[in-house]
Amino acid sequence: MKYVSKNGVIHFHDTPWDTKVLNGKTLEIDFIEASNGNAKNIINQFCELKFRESYVLISLRIPAYSTELKKALLQSGFITVEHTLNVSTHGLELNKIQHILNRFPVRVGDYNTNDIDEIESISELEFNFGRFFEDPLIHRKVAQKRNKNWVRNLVNEGAIIKVLKKGDIVAGFMAYKLVDDRVNLILGGVKNSYSHLAYGFWANILFNLREVKGIQTLISSSNIDVLNLYSYFGFRFEKPQVGFHKHLQKNPFIRKE
Repeated sequence: MKYVSKNGVIHFHDTPWDTKVLNGKTLEIDFIEASNGNAKNIINQFCELKFRESYVLISLRIPAYSTELKKALLQSGFITVEHTLNVSTHGLELNKIQHILNRFPVRVGDYNTNDIDEIESISELEFNFGRFFEDPLIHRKVAQKRNKNWVRNLVNEGAIIKVLKKGDIVAGFMAYKLVDDRVNLILGGVKNSYSHLAYGFWANILFNLREVKGIQTLISSSNIDVLNLYSYFGFRFEKPQVGFHKHLQKNPFIRKE
């Protein structure tokens, strides 16, 4: 979808999974076509329109170097909620991976339906980063519910989900999709009480993806543990972005303090 005015064009799409937890219509801006002088005007016009249409949240990410657009967003009432990095590799360091697998052997396999509740619990309770978790105006319980719903959505979409087992306990999971022999790691983590198994788990996942053409994901640059993990395995960090939210309506799910 797109909004067109004399000041430019805003491309956007609705975000039903945000709507589900915020109990109101939400959208994400994909791209803003406007000169620096017109950016603030078209953003304000768009926000006024979506306020009248009862939207509760507008989100977007922009390149970190887009200082003029960043200024326009801040002047239009948006708040900064995250900083992200694209993470990718086109060649794995198999010797390092094999060393970790030998040093920290782990048991990893495909999930089954009996694991879903535990996977949802990990996504709900063990995560601290991402735009909903890092938005100071959104209750943590809302961010947790969104992550839990995300797992169910990935299951319904047929994503590949691997689980880390410690005895009968699901200690971690990784959900990803394979398209054109390239992997997008979507959502994954390890319980804090089993964090010592994280490198072994990631090594196992990566070893079993060694034949693909490339692996990529998107991470919060605030998540130092994950940054260190991907750095250890030789991934590249690129395309730094800044994430913004604008809350348009009073909402019972938004912090009042």
